[in-house]
Amino acid sequence: MALVNHAKKEINAKIVYYGPACSGKSTALNYIYSRIKPTLRGDLKNVPAGADNLLFFDFSPFEIPLPNGYHIRLHVYTLTGTVTNQATWKMTLKGADGILIMVDSTAGRAEDSKESVAQLRDFLSAYGVGLYETPAVLQLNSFTSINRPDEGAEIGAALDLSTLPAFCSNAASGEGLLEALTALSRQVLDRITVKEELHEAGSESTPSFPEFETRDPALQKISVDHEAKAPQDDCPHVALLSHEIVSEGKTIRIPLEINLGETLRRVVITVSVELE
Repeated sequence: MALVNHAKKEINAKIVYYGPACSGKSTALNYIYSRIKPTLRGDLKNVPAGADNLLFFDFSPFEIPLPNGYHIRLHVYTLTGTVTNQATWKMTLKGADGILIMVDSTAGRAEDSKESVAQLRDFLSAYGVGLYETPAVLQLNSFTSINRPDEGAEIGAALDLSTLPAFCSNAASGEGLLEALTALSRQVLDRITVKEELHEAGSESTPSFPEFETRDPALQKISVDHEAKAPQDDCPHVALLSHEIVSEGKTIRIPLEINLGETLRRVVITVSVELE
């Protein structure tokens, strides 16, 4: 859940790069950090997390503040190398507003990827959150010209992540990294109920998000429109997002959008099915 500090007029959201060891997470964060304007980013830090290492930095998507002086900061985290204590991943994922799932697309890493995604579901479940209830994208790293065009979709299906936006990348060159962050950041910002939070602080206006200002044109595409239109009456209108219904084992998650006046809310109904 994004945190809003009304005293500092700052909105903070957490993004976690998750995946098996040697999938390119650290390389990706270092590349992305190098492409953000220095005036918009904090320090890139690598600190001990028990027996493991946590790599993270924060940055502001744009220099111009929102109406009423509010700013947004995105905090990006990952664990480096081989994680010796899986509980460290669980703690790193706590409170994540968005998850970038990074896997190596080479055939020899398929089992590592499956095991990692299964653990991710377990970690999130421990917090009462389903993977499909959290903004997420799939990053297929080490994808090259020798891969078949449809191979990315096959990998997503094998990981039971076919409904997530998928991006092919090469962390060593930086190809595809900014595009994936752009898509995930847009999802995260879409979820931030800025209008509600600013209203609680006494604001009467709804901010619109300008574009990210970075060195790279890819990140400049990130923008969010919170001017969602809703029916102007007193009766709630419920829309079933049928294309996003997800079935995981005995659990079915049904996403709904509820409009009431100028308020738009998205909820997920979780149904557990027991067959006798």
